[in-house]
Amino acid sequence: MNKIYVKIMLSSEGESPKRLVERMKRVEALPLVGDFDFEMTLNPDERLFDKLEAIHRALKGARVRYTVTTLADVSRPLEGDSAARPIAPLLDLKPPEMKNDLYKKKIGRWREMGLDVTDLEKLLETDPEHFKEVSKEFLRTHLNNVSVVRDKHPPENQLDGEVLALLGETGKTIDELAMATGYSEEQVTLSLGRLISSGSATRSENGDLERYCLVPPPAPPPTKKLRILPAENGEEAEDRVYNAIAPSGSTRDQILRATRLPDDQATKALASLSKKGRIRVIGKGKKAKFIPN
Repeated sequence: MNKIYVKIMLSSEGESPKRLVERMKRVEALPLVGDFDFEMTLNPDERLFDKLEAIHRALKGARVRYTVTTLADVSRPLEGDSAARPIAPLLDLKPPEMKNDLYKKKIGRWREMGLDVTDLEKLLETDPEHFKEVSKEFLRTHLNNVSVVRDKHPPENQLDGEVLALLGETGKTIDELAMATGYSEEQVTLSLGRLISSGSATRSENGDLERYCLVPPPAPPPTKKLRILPAENGEEAEDRVYNAIAPSGSTRDQILRATRLPDDQATKALASLSKKGRIRVIGKGKKAKFIPN
């Protein structure tokens, strides 16, 4: 049976190993431990270059480098030093020490976000096999208590932006968000926690279904209608208009707000003051300014 083996050179500027695994799973690549990172089967009816093109597309934009090795007969060992180190598939179950180290890092991260993880720490010591299931439910039920975190890393800011853009009034489930963004369920859950704590999202329950909805920005406060105070005569109107004009000039709207005169009284007062030579006009339209002489 023909096989394709891929080795990836990671970069601190590139995507995380977990994201790379998710990318490669889309092209049916199996994660490995050993000299190579992924294995793919090349069926007799498939072309090698089609597979290579699929690998290239899957890793495009991940900011990593990779090499590809093909074997026409997997029953023969690889030449050189690799022959002494057989290729072993990396299944979902990891060695206990690797899992415990990963879980401890998760607990530390959640503690930094303001969550009480005492019970989880005890569970990891006493029953590590059930930790994954319990911790997933723990994170969901404590989203409202997650402290607002000012992310220092642009990838997390980008994730929150992508998740927020997908939320609407009808809401999305965590599975829908994970599928739409390509991020893991845990990453989406933590992002929702940050969005909820910042007041940008909210959680609703309908039976067993949890949905996360966008919190619309608050509407601007309604403006109070200006109270109109008519002048008793034309002379009073002219005095109020003249006194409301700033030395550098005022627009008609500014004069109306300052004097609270009815529109017709303000118009007649401006015309009369202009005719008497007490004010002059610079400009046209709404931007025109009345300036005292």
